[in-house]
Amino acid sequence: MIRPVRTLAAAGAAAALVLTATASPAAAKTRSFTDKRGDAQSALDITKVKVTNKKSAVVVRVSVPGLRKSKVGGVLVAVRTKAKGRPDYAAMKLRLEGSGWMPLMFFDESAEDFDTACKGDRVSFHKKSITVRIPQRCLGANKKAVRVAAAVMGRDEEGLFDEELKPGPDAPMDAYPSLTSDRMSPWVSYR
Repeated sequence: MIRPVRTLAAAGAAAALVLTATASPAAAKTRSFTDKRGDAQSALDITKVKVTNKKSAVVVRVSVPGLRKSKVGGVLVAVRTKAKGRPDYAAMKLRLEGSGWMPLMFFDESAEDFDTACKGDRVSFHKKSITVRIPQRCLGANKKAVRVAAAVMGRDEEGLFDEELKPGPDAPMDAYPSLTSDRMSPWVSYR
């Protein structure tokens, strides 16, 4: 009697290991990407971007190990869906001197300008990361893969809008995947 229980337990453990090691459809919806460390001021330096493309929303977690919210002047996440025409969207939150943090603004390329927040989108600041959540309904009811780009900007506008902005330890902003190009992340599957 003891031998069959042990055999079943061992077989069950082996099956559990095989099942957890195999990629499931749920696992395909999240991808993480690394960014070079030291290519911006420490308080703005993105080191990792984690994208989750789930049924209800696209969630982008931007890791900034030296994050100091007092040094951040803005956060931007751009999203391109794999829908026909590859539409682009963007969520941006800015701090204006003397006014504080503005409401989250949302851009849909079919609109001419940034609008106020799309219901359910948000930006959350954590100790070492910033999380941006954009509901799928704000992305044209997306049910396809997405690509993203993320940027964290400093409060000091000096040099922020220079055409020759270059990565480095004094850069007033950082972007993933690149500060100097329009590239976006690889595709992240839906659900």
